[in-house]
Amino acid sequence: MSESTTTRTTQFSPCASLAALGCYLRQIQLFDPIREQVRIMQKTVTHSPLEKLYDAFITILAGAHGLV
Repeated sequence: MSESTTTRTTQFSPCASLAALGCYLRQIQLFDPIREQVRIMQKTVTHSPLEKLYDAFITILAGAHGLV
């Protein structure tokens, strides 16, 4: 009788933990005090100043070397 082997491949995404953290931070409304109290007079073309703050925060957590 021949022996059979199976190979199990595991998919891993280093961004999965950031997605879970993002959901949790929205749930606890971490940025709400900033949204309520800070007003930045800036023209919004695509992203609001608060969305840019989200992007910078995620970039720091992801360990990126820069943000443009």
